Amino acid sequence: MDNRTRFVSVVLGTMALAVTAALPASAHDMSTEEGRAEAAAVAREYRPGWEAPAAIRGAAKPCVNGKIEKYPCKNVELLSFTPQNSAGGSNSSSSMWEWADGSEEYILFGRDNGISFIKVTDPLNPVYLGNLPSWKGVKATWTDVRVYKNWLFTGKDSVNNGIQVFNLEKLRGVTSPQTFKEDAHYAGLTNSHTIWINQKTGFLYASGASSCSKGLTIIDVKDPMNMKQVACYASEVYSHEALVWNYDGPDTRYTGREIAFNFTGQGHTVSIIDVTDKSNLKVLSKTTYTGASFTHQGCFSPDMKFLSINDETASTKGGSWNVLFNIEKLDAPKFTANFKDGFEAINHNCYTVGNRAYQASYKAGMRIRDITKIASGQVPELGYFDTEPNSDASGFSHTWMVLRPLRSGAVPVGAMGIGLYLVKPTGEAVGTGTGPWPAGT
Repeated sequence: MDNRTRFVSVVLGTMALAVTAALPASAHDMSTEEGRAEAAAVAREYRPGWEAPAAIRGAAKPCVNGKIEKYPCKNVELLSFTPQNSAGGSNSSSSMWEWADGSEEYILFGRDNGISFIKVTDPLNPVYLGNLPSWKGVKATWTDVRVYKNWLFTGKDSVNNGIQVFNLEKLRGVTSPQTFKEDAHYAGLTNSHTIWINQKTGFLYASGASSCSKGLTIIDVKDPMNMKQVACYASEVYSHEALVWNYDGPDTRYTGREIAFNFTGQGHTVSIIDVTDKSNLKVLSKTTYTGASFTHQGCFSPDMKFLSINDETASTKGGSWNVLFNIEKLDAPKFTANFKDGFEAINHNCYTVGNRAYQASYKAGMRIRDITKIASGQVPELGYFDTEPNSDASGFSHTWMVLRPLRSGAVPVGAMGIGLYLVKPTGEAVGTGTGPWPAGT
């Protein structure tokens, strides 16, 4: 065994031990089939520093004859690539979010052992500013991160990380990489799978947490240094992810109300809940669909009339799923269609702005969809950037998260354990909106 082979064996062995030793949590931990499959996939896809792709920066690379270097593409150009091993390192990465500070923009890149801060004001030349280590050095495959005003909140699944709080204003003026410390730590829960924050109300929604029977834990974060739990929704087998904001859609009965769309994973449903009164949460509807396997997350048409759901374990050789619902009546969603993609790769998180949806699709990379035809049951693909050139098969690796376009027009694409790509739509893939995004989304 040569040194490189020995190094990989040690790393993968360490990862396996870390995951196995993790505390029990939710649908992504080692007590579930999905969790074991995804953790194994992350280990297989890990690329140590000497094997990871080299950094790309300084000039945009166009899509020519369906390729940017080795990457399959359509109607995009590659602005830059920042390898994870040069931006905090470690073995895996998952979620990320964006922070806009005046004219400056940053990506908060979630790794298994912390958060990387990458300044992307110039998307051709990203700058790594440093690292917020995880609580007491714990590691977990699944990290989530969100922002409220100028504060970062991050949690982890399967380990005791609680929720770390960090004042992002500390990034101002930083010119060389630093190791930062959290400003506060919330210990009212140990682990959480995903978090969401309503910018207008200052409430954080933790899904799949150790609190609230893995349901939806609602925490007041208006004073980030003194967070407190205010409500708990535990009427489902699980809450995998929630999207919450003050409603401004077609169902005028709920205009201005704080509405949660709660995706229940193995619960096979989307629950729509009026969470305005934290002492009296009201379930408006619980909706499932034929063949539901793991109801993961979803994104909306700009007029809030339609919802597209991604199911994380229903991908088959018949094509990955986009389950479409008419939600003009929050108490009576109606199934519209199951629009299937031409690839087997699993659709993961998606977000919309303007007339485009930006979809993370694991081994199929980032996909850009036209949502102007969603009323007819169609979300046609207009562009893509595929971070895995060798396969579009089902599996839990590569593109876990994409964000909507930043003010520069760059779309952040995170590849698990590999790094951060910044790509820019071109041609018909260009949509009508860029960040910073509307409050509450």
